[in-house]
Amino acid sequence: MLHDKIALLRTLALRPSRTVVQNLQPLLEELVREGYVARDKDAGWMTTAKGCTLIENSRPTSSSNRR
Repeated sequence: MLHDKIALLRTLALRPSRTVVQNLQPLLEELVREGYVARDKDAGWMTTAKGCTLIENSRPTSSSNRR
């Protein structure tokens, strides 16, 4: 997955957003189609469980941090 998508997912996981800047809209629409982001009437755009799993799986493992 593109770094831009991961960055947007992480942002929405930490803080749902009622609005998203226009230049991120195409990226957001892709993430919605792929099931990583959802729109909530009250909270706004937020990462789904599938998106959170992707974020978690994209983190470096502890063994790679030990160098």
